[in-house]
Amino acid sequence: MNFTETAKRARRGRGANNTELKSFIAAAGAILMWSFTALLTVKLPDVPSLFLTGATLFLGGLVSLPWMRAWTWNIRFILAGTVAVFFYELFLYTALRASPCIECNMINYLWPLLIVLLSPLFDSRVRLKWFHIAGGFIGFAGAVIAIYNPSGGISTVFYWGYLLALAAAIIWAFYSLYMKRFGNISAWTMGLVCLISGTLALIGSAIAGETVRLSRADGLIIGLIGIGPLGLSFCLWNYAMRNADPRKIGTFSYLAPVLSTFWLSLGTGRALDVGLVIALILVVLGAILGRR
Repeated sequence: MNFTETAKRARRGRGANNTELKSFIAAAGAILMWSFTALLTVKLPDVPSLFLTGATLFLGGLVSLPWMRAWTWNIRFILAGTVAVFFYELFLYTALRASPCIECNMINYLWPLLIVLLSPLFDSRVRLKWFHIAGGFIGFAGAVIAIYNPSGGISTVFYWGYLLALAAAIIWAFYSLYMKRFGNISAWTMGLVCLISGTLALIGSAIAGETVRLSRADGLIIGLIGIGPLGLSFCLWNYAMRNADPRKIGTFSYLAPVLSTFWLSLGTGRALDVGLVIALILVVLGAILGRR
């Protein structure tokens, strides 16, 4: 092998390492933004879920307008993204207001573990081993403990919100894995996806006749959710998932429930009891074990 070929290989190696590093930074940024979503959402108890979904997604899509020339007009990607983002946000917003927010938040954050368990469906080279299965059982055990009421078992009063939170987790896991099929899609295309899904949600809100009354504080919070967790974060996550191994990117994911639960506890003034702490540890432990 001559010097020129060696230099070319070295440059390719450095380029791959730089791309992976950028992917990890992008994933960390997205997860940090997402960790504030639940807290900001519970601060809007009187804003209808469908309108909130439309307003935040539409604002999130506006973030990408300066880079609209980079949008990739792939119909399958846009359609899948629109459906996934729409229902994920709608289900999550509804769940956080219908049931205890900390418990719903933990159930929603089963999605990092679900990414591991569902990977074989999208990549035939991936094989689940015993520690992946064990991680799944541990994570789901944590979710069950989170919604367990010592005086009466699992509370049926809030089951609707719990089911929606689980549905949101499943949707996001499937979507995150499905994105790997579109390696040539610009990350900024997520802005277009958000604009389309946000517009559809606002139309649905108008058809449903939702009554919307916003204070200045409500408008500020909606703007923060739209620009951060639903704007820049989607673009960052899309970039990370397409340019690195989803299982490696998932090593950051277990920080999301920890940070989000901490912000919720701090922001709502609700102390974490022993059961919730154990549940959180199990959810995070399951995710870590599943990432081995």
